[in-house]
Amino acid sequence: MKSFLFALILCVGVTNSLQACPFCGCGNSNFQIGLLPTYSKGFVGTRYTYSQFNSSSADGSQFSRDYFHSMEIWGGYQVGKVQIMAFIPFIRTHKISDDGVVNTSGIGDIILLGNYKLFTHTSAVRPSGRVWSNNLMIGGGIKLHTGESKIDTSDPAFTVGDFSSMPGTGSTDYLINATHNLLTGNDGLVTNATYRINTTNMQDYKFGNRVYINMAYFHSWSAGFFTIRPSVGVNLISNSANSYQRQEVSGSAGYVLSGLAGVNIQRGKIGLAANGFLPVAQNLFEGQTRFQVRGSVALLVSF
Repeated sequence: MKSFLFALILCVGVTNSLQACPFCGCGNSNFQIGLLPTYSKGFVGTRYTYSQFNSSSADGSQFSRDYFHSMEIWGGYQVGKVQIMAFIPFIRTHKISDDGVVNTSGIGDIILLGNYKLFTHTSAVRPSGRVWSNNLMIGGGIKLHTGESKIDTSDPAFTVGDFSSMPGTGSTDYLINATHNLLTGNDGLVTNATYRINTTNMQDYKFGNRVYINMAYFHSWSAGFFTIRPSVGVNLISNSANSYQRQEVSGSAGYVLSGLAGVNIQRGKIGLAANGFLPVAQNLFEGQTRFQVRGSVALLVSF
């Protein structure tokens, strides 16, 4: 039975004023793995991701609209039970606030991720004879501080929210993750859990550690030369408080629970994937920031 990896959305958040939100830093280093194409050895592709956050003060006098655009090259290679993946993003941010408009762009932080298939178990349920397959992958990764992140902290207009506008975070961070696949026939349920450990960057800013949990159901069917796999599920992202100069940034801890829907269309070795996310429940910057929407489109070639 074919196996699929449905993994994580990881991003970093920062704030200490109404000009930025706890999760707006998702643009710095976010990546997401949807249903991958069927491949024997590896795949390579490109992907565009868009996300938006809105912030405003209680009286409406301060506001911020943060838009993140990411174009990345990503790929994976599998040898036996080991799977290696890499993500190289180009980040562009567009921020509109009561202070004006800020645009930044550049190469983001490169992420390397490795997984090991811990076990695979297949069994048939009688009397139907329906075959069920369970497999568990565990692994980890590293985010390199390759993206630009230098902020002029001597500028009178500086706030720690400025870190969220940069392509990189300035820190080397570590990922621990596990993925479980439950598959039967053309149906599957995939669950992911990831913990991200962030370190302090050279300007003494530390993004809070993050927990990510994802669960999604998908169904696969054939339509002529194409294989189509729609999916639906939920995402939960929760981050601890950020800190600057070893002082906690007030209001920077938070969470977002989102619903997701996506589709993966494949013909031969070429695949096209699209995913969308909308919030179900959230608490960002004590309610002053709202996650609006996230979407991605990817083109993949397997080999």
